[in-house]
Amino acid sequence: MMLHGGDIYSVYANGKAAPGALLDFSANISPLGIPDGVRNRMIGELENARHYPDPNYRRLKGAIAAKLDGGQEASITPDMICCGNGAADVIYRLVLARRPKTALLAAPTFAEYEEALRLVDTRISFYNCPADTLSIEADILDLIVPELDIMFLCNPNNPTGLLTDSVLLDQIIEKTKACGVFLVVDECFLDFCEDEHLKTVVRKLSQNRHILVLKSFTKMFAIPGVRLGYGVCADTQLIRRMERCGQSWPVSTLAESAGLAALLEDTYKIKVRDYIRQERAFLSAGFQALGIRYFESQANYMLLHMAPEIHLYDRLLEMGILIRRCGNYRNLDESYYRVAVNSHEDNVRLLKALEVTVRPF
Repeated sequence: MMLHGGDIYSVYANGKAAPGALLDFSANISPLGIPDGVRNRMIGELENARHYPDPNYRRLKGAIAAKLDGGQEASITPDMICCGNGAADVIYRLVLARRPKTALLAAPTFAEYEEALRLVDTRISFYNCPADTLSIEADILDLIVPELDIMFLCNPNNPTGLLTDSVLLDQIIEKTKACGVFLVVDECFLDFCEDEHLKTVVRKLSQNRHILVLKSFTKMFAIPGVRLGYGVCADTQLIRRMERCGQSWPVSTLAESAGLAALLEDTYKIKVRDYIRQERAFLSAGFQALGIRYFESQANYMLLHMAPEIHLYDRLLEMGILIRRCGNYRNLDESYYRVAVNSHEDNVRLLKALEVTVRPF
């Protein structure tokens, strides 16, 4: 079963829409498209695709380390980085390298953590986010005990877009360290948030070998088809084991070139953040006017809660709009939907479709 958004191909294959006709709100990708610098770098690298990639990704790791270390005194070095075929690849490599016996996940959260942990028969416990807020609260600390091997924390969380309170995040970091619990902080959408450099856990890594931070190029730079993500951890032996837990050359020559170019796109990132903030506010106002319940996301997607009898997914699909059903997230059901923050033109079209489709919740 497909666990993610962005599966436009199944919709086309089932004959529910003509190829190319869908407006995709199911995948959370930068609405400004691939930056010219990234596009041109990949095109220029095509000739080198006749060679195998560097199996150690020296240029890419060096550039990532320099970027993460810049101005943060984080002491990030290339040997602390594991690159993968998207962040999901890094998740599976980590789980295979550590083979944890017990794990703690929030519910709801990104489904790939649980899928990876099930492969190694990990016993999983869940922190159930309060139904009214779906936020991670201080009582999660009670579940962090020495018997726990690993904990995954998605920040901002997927599918809610909610950030964990900074004070609570520090408490989680301290409690996991004290209990000897390995903490994975998934920051794949953090670069859409304001003050990313103040919120990232990367700055904690030099003092804590029990944390791995996940990052992705896919979302911010609109290259989901290229597949590129990485993990950062001060435990360099773990990083080496992770690199052995999977196929050789997980990152293609073109993906590496895209990453190298993306790391130079500071101005583009600022534009995307500003655009997302503006359009998220536009959508919020539209949802309020329609009486739609939504959660105050800090990311480039928003979670909606609708009356079940509306069957929003099917009705919008009839109008050529694809959204993400969230019934396969733990503690959510078919009355929850996630929508991306897209271009203004697309967001206007979504609100107009909702206006003729939705009754107030």
